[in-house]
Amino acid sequence: MLNRSARLARRVALTILGVAVLGLGVAMLALPGPGFLVVALGFFILSLEYEWARHRFEQARQKAADLADQAAANAFSTAFTIVFGIGMIAAGIAWIVVDTLPASSPWSGGSLIFSGLVVLSTMFVSLWQARQAREAGLPTPAELIEQRERDEAREHAEAREHAERTTGPA
Repeated sequence: MLNRSARLARRVALTILGVAVLGLGVAMLALPGPGFLVVALGFFILSLEYEWARHRFEQARQKAADLADQAAANAFSTAFTIVFGIGMIAAGIAWIVVDTLPASSPWSGGSLIFSGLVVLSTMFVSLWQARQAREAGLPTPAELIEQRERDEAREHAEAREHAERTTGPA
């Protein structure tokens, strides 16, 4: 009986935590912060209990990785992302230290600092992965994404041409 209750309590706790993190991630898609990473974290937490969330976690994780890799592939995007991450950390420190700022508190400042650290760590991991791939003579993650998108566009065009040949033009 106790084992069953413990499993139910674990499931409820993980569900509440996963939904809360997922909601925060969705809000961060519009607000400053690493939205796709937090969404992926929310789905990861839910995937510990739910099979449907495992698939969603993989999709969100892939989208976050794709965005980071694409940003790392362009020098301007890389520089902007690094400056943005440092700016978030500086703003977070300001929100903790300066009491006259709106919504000034350790919580709001801490969330900005955390978001800035996540942005910077994601960018540095993406840069490291691209460098490792180049040194090994392999395509970088961004190049793989571009190739996958070209392949998908070609497949769609071929399917459309095949449909037009068999049924006539639309």
